[in-house]
Amino acid sequence: MSKWTAQVWVKWNNEAPNWKDWNWKKQWKEVTWAASTMGEWDMVLWVDVQTPEELEKFVSKKLWGQKWVANTHSSWAKEIWNKAA
Repeated sequence: MSKWTAQVWVKWNNEAPNWKDWNWKKQWKEVTWAASTMGEWDMVLWVDVQTPEELEKFVSKKLWGQKWVANTHSSWAKEIWNKAA
């Protein structure tokens, strides 16, 4: 349980693609989990990177390279307890 995971919250604009097919996420090797969300943000991505620099590269190059991204917010999380474990 020592692994840290980056989370990237994404706000879409009106050019968001059709979200019925999420298979396009497979092209982004860094993304290990994605969910559509309600509220202020439209999507959250769990990103497997080792350093803040790797996260910044993913967000600035891959994510902001998409025409449907309106805003992002990144944070790090570390599992400290898991009911299933």
